Amino acid sequence: MAIPDYFQRNAIAISQVISGLDEQRLESRLADVRIGVTIGPDAVGNEGRALADLLVRLLARLYPSIIIRGEGAGGVGDEVRELARRINPRVEHLGQPTVEVVVGTARPQWGAARTMFVGSNGWSAKLSTHDPQACGASNNPFGAGLAASVAASDVFRHVFLSGAELDTECEIAVPNVGEWATEGGDIGGNVGSIVLAGAGAIGNAVAWALSRTQLEGSVEIVDHESVDLGNLQRYVLAERNDEKKRKASFVATEFSGRLRGNAHECTLAEFLQKKRHQVDNLVLALDSAKDRCAGQASLPRRVANAWTQPGDLGVSTHDFLEGACVHCLYMPDGEQKNEDHIIAESFGVMNRLMQVRTLLYKNEGAPRDLLTAIADARDLPLSKLLPFEGRSLRTLYTEGFCGGAVIPLGDLGRPANDVHVPLAHQSALAGVLLGAAGVGMCLSGRVDSVVVQYDVLKPQERFQVFPAAKHVAKRCICQDADYRDVYRQKYP
Repeated sequence: MAIPDYFQRNAIAISQVISGLDEQRLESRLADVRIGVTIGPDAVGNEGRALADLLVRLLARLYPSIIIRGEGAGGVGDEVRELARRINPRVEHLGQPTVEVVVGTARPQWGAARTMFVGSNGWSAKLSTHDPQACGASNNPFGAGLAASVAASDVFRHVFLSGAELDTECEIAVPNVGEWATEGGDIGGNVGSIVLAGAGAIGNAVAWALSRTQLEGSVEIVDHESVDLGNLQRYVLAERNDEKKRKASFVATEFSGRLRGNAHECTLAEFLQKKRHQVDNLVLALDSAKDRCAGQASLPRRVANAWTQPGDLGVSTHDFLEGACVHCLYMPDGEQKNEDHIIAESFGVMNRLMQVRTLLYKNEGAPRDLLTAIADARDLPLSKLLPFEGRSLRTLYTEGFCGGAVIPLGDLGRPANDVHVPLAHQSALAGVLLGAAGVGMCLSGRVDSVVVQYDVLKPQERFQVFPAAKHVAKRCICQDADYRDVYRQKYP
């Protein structure tokens, strides 16, 4: 079967929402699944092209068989077919689809067991299980990105969750689009400078959306890491030959219009220090709560933040003085275990806690003596651990003990929540919404403390949106008189 060579990471992501579905069971489930994508004539415009592009970027990372047909859509069908091959060079384009997604005003082609229709209109996604949905003529990619992500979510639920409900006969709008939005859904203006902290899965989707606007200004992309094989499972901009490229630089190449992308191959702390902590618009697409809180502690003028967790996702914006700041969202309610404790405990070598702590701090590879101790403690053959010799302990933990390489996923049931690997459409939707939130706070010049959540495992015609109040413990930096005074001095 034409599965990609990063397929194991797909198994980890799916096992976090469907218990016991390991790599072998996943491969068996996909053996008879063939996805048809029919692209209508209205997909030649900006919205249609964006919708078809992101939809194929999502589907091609998981499903080994994708049959694409363009009905009067010019070269769009050929473009996305070639895109699918670049994402998974093994992908197959032959056969009778078992599920079909129709983009725009085309009719179903193959008579699949399930057909889904998807379109967009400015800031809104349109979905149906009965009738074709048109693609709008605006220059706005956000409704199209929302549509592609929700359509991919529907395909996932249809394939993996027997009897699951789909989003049907509905129009879902990007939340919190305010008075700054122009009539008709078009988007334009100068956003000044946006700092995108993190070029991972969510950051990829932010860049995908922003680079397809006609906005002016710059996006400062901050990330010090490189793309690894496992990242390809959910990085929507990444293709198979992008492995080992520097994340910030490869994402920056996506920007070719009036909105420039500038790469900064450093940590967020190093970037903020270089900028003397003067940042107007900070968009947080980071993996850890610690790093998000560090970004907030630098006191940017406005902050937007996004995250994923098993099953759902969230996006938040933050008014430091009047509402909850990022710190408020991640204040611990009780004692938390350190990373070194979690990893040493998982390995079964708490007697080697200091060695684990030192290796993590220095980011040094796992030595043979530690692997031998782990094998003895967990009653594992050393041969299963030797492929990780010289590699980081974090890699051994995430791929070996939570990802099925050492302990099979079927034995784990579900990987630990602290090693969450999102579904591709989950990260994409979080990034599209985060990009929209970033644009909104830049063009309006203001931001409220609001949280938006969405469950990708359920059909929803609207997002869950609620205001975020300051933490009740009153220990947060946004409730500290010194921090508040510094913020007021920075932004009088």
